[in-house]
Amino acid sequence: MAAPASSWIIEDRLMMSRINTSAITVTMVVPHGVKSYGCCACCYAPASLPACSALPCVMDPEYIVKEMEASKYIYVRENSLEWNAPIMTQSEGNCFGVSCCYFRAQDHVTVIYFDDPMFDRITDKTPCCNQCATWCCGGEGELIQIDSKFCFGCCYRSVLGAGACVPVCCAASCCPCYPLVIKHKIWVANAADAKAGILEARDNARERMGLKK
Repeated sequence: MAAPASSWIIEDRLMMSRINTSAITVTMVVPHGVKSYGCCACCYAPASLPACSALPCVMDPEYIVKEMEASKYIYVRENSLEWNAPIMTQSEGNCFGVSCCYFRAQDHVTVIYFDDPMFDRITDKTPCCNQCATWCCGGEGELIQIDSKFCFGCCYRSVLGAGACVPVCCAASCCPCYPLVIKHKIWVANAADAKAGILEARDNARERMGLKK
């Protein structure tokens, strides 16, 4: 017998419950950031010579730029946030299984449920003078970060186990534990709008499930 389509409840993880057992409703699509190569870039590298993109005036081959942008998305779902931040990788080929000249977009999908304790804060981490820096040197849009702090906001939570932490004052370049911080960075078109929309969806979902905001 098929499960009823009205709702699907998991008592231990209420946020993983779905209105419809066969689908997860997308409630909002957040515009993702678009990669820019800066004012110096004036042409695409030839498809067969991608190494030319190392030059400041040359972008990656047009086919991979379009594939990477087409693969990005940020979905606010009824119970979670899902996004794809694809990475560029070598395409399959005849040179030991890979191609020396062609690339493809490799999906990198992340999902965070709204009842995840690490879904505590959403902050605007857009760099200072981002518009000017993007125009000059390129960029990927504006940046939001999802993380969780404790100890009066002095420490990030990390994956090392109970009580493990990384002080917020530690720089990523010099702290060996910094890569273990539990945080997510998402490039969006507008950080303020994305932050407001995601926070509203999270709080509404938690209220709907009877959870603390």
